[in-house]
Amino acid sequence: MQLRAAARAYLEWEAEVSGFGIPRAIVPIPGNVSVSVPIAETAGLALTGSGLLEIGHGHGHDYGQSERSDRRPAAHDPASADAHARARGEENVLGSASAVPVPDLGTPPPSTPRDPEAKRIRLLALDQEVRACTRCELARGRTHTVFARGNPESAVVFVGEGPGQEEDRVGQPFVGAAGQLLDKMVGAMGFARDDVYICNVVKCRPPGNRTPLPAEAQACSSYLLGQLEAIRPRVVVALGRCAAENMGLVAGGGWRGHWGKFRGFDVMPTYHPAFLLRSPEYKRPVWEDLQKVMSKLKQPG
Repeated sequence: MQLRAAARAYLEWEAEVSGFGIPRAIVPIPGNVSVSVPIAETAGLALTGSGLLEIGHGHGHDYGQSERSDRRPAAHDPASADAHARARGEENVLGSASAVPVPDLGTPPPSTPRDPEAKRIRLLALDQEVRACTRCELARGRTHTVFARGNPESAVVFVGEGPGQEEDRVGQPFVGAAGQLLDKMVGAMGFARDDVYICNVVKCRPPGNRTPLPAEAQACSSYLLGQLEAIRPRVVVALGRCAAENMGLVAGGGWRGHWGKFRGFDVMPTYHPAFLLRSPEYKRPVWEDLQKVMSKLKQPG
């Protein structure tokens, strides 16, 4: 049943990415199992030498990866990245990261033993700290704090930007439309929805669903670091430019799809699911990034 669910999730994601056609290819699912799925040759799909499914390169960079669903969709201008960015009313992602300073996280908290009970206690204590937190102005407008969802024993942690309206209402991250797409991405990787751990840079909803300010990210930084220190994942996936910036991974040039380091953790930055809802043509490069994550997870730890 688990294999069937994983295969179904992968096929749903592949259908959204490129559609179907022939020939068929063998796609690995975590657990040393492979499934046969059709590939659309016209979509630029191919098998790598290692047998992993490889999808053709994307079209560029992320000009609007925020989770915020109320931002104005952009007109597409393939002739110029700068024009595309201006059409979205956002800065070109090729610019310097100096506009958003990397927060000073101070001294890391003591490492939590890998004992599941010690980890549970550490995360519970962090959650209680977040619930009582008034470090920044975001605390005034929240309905609920939004700490995390998923499995703290996971080898993968997904880090988004911040809660939206639906997340603020229910107190869990990624439960709206962007969250449903993220669940499909996770399923395509061969995981069940709650097999992975999901959290955000900030734990309270910014007003109007705007991007968190640097000071707000700074105020929440110890909570994110505490989560990562407790879980000790093998891989962190930074969803969107905001998450990547707050892990110090945006320094000019192409930023997504390139491995980086944050406090010793391997981080893969990719586009935010909400950006993909507005610009589905960027789903292929996201799948490339997720393949890199899957490949790293297969390597000895």
